[in-house]
Amino acid sequence: MKILLPFVIGLLLIPTTTIAGGSATINWSDPASYKDIKAAIGTQEQFRKQVFTELETYLQKLAASLPNGQKLEMTVTDLDLAGYLRTSDTLRGYSDIRVVKDMYPAKIQFQYRLLDSNGDILKQGSESLKSMPPGSAASMRFNANNPLSIEKRMLKNWFTQTIK
Repeated sequence: MKILLPFVIGLLLIPTTTIAGGSATINWSDPASYKDIKAAIGTQEQFRKQVFTELETYLQKLAASLPNGQKLEMTVTDLDLAGYLRTSDTLRGYSDIRVVKDMYPAKIQFQYRLLDSNGDILKQGSESLKSMPPGSAASMRFNANNPLSIEKRMLKNWFTQTIK
């Protein structure tokens, strides 16, 4: 035991190398003008913050797969969440619910730049994305346990085809 303890402590002190991968920065330009980012529950400000945080976290997860030091910069100029809000009569009165159907796809517009570790531009452009075409079986596979699953799938498809 006397020999094992210093050995274990020595292993803990050895520096480890972490492969960091890439990163992402998202700027939400004039969100008050976005087509549809309306809250069904809670305040508009809370809902907007939740949506932005959820999408930023997801894009950062995607960017982590980039080569070390690469950075994806995005400026979102419009966001239209899948579905639409409808007022519904409940036991507690009226409340809004988001109805998700093929005829109301998710949409997002943004400019992007992919930078290398030196800050040089590898790719850049403007995008106007729309979730899969209406009527497609895969277009609206909504997952209630995964917030913004349609929007995330749309961004992942773009990232895989354009950035990776």
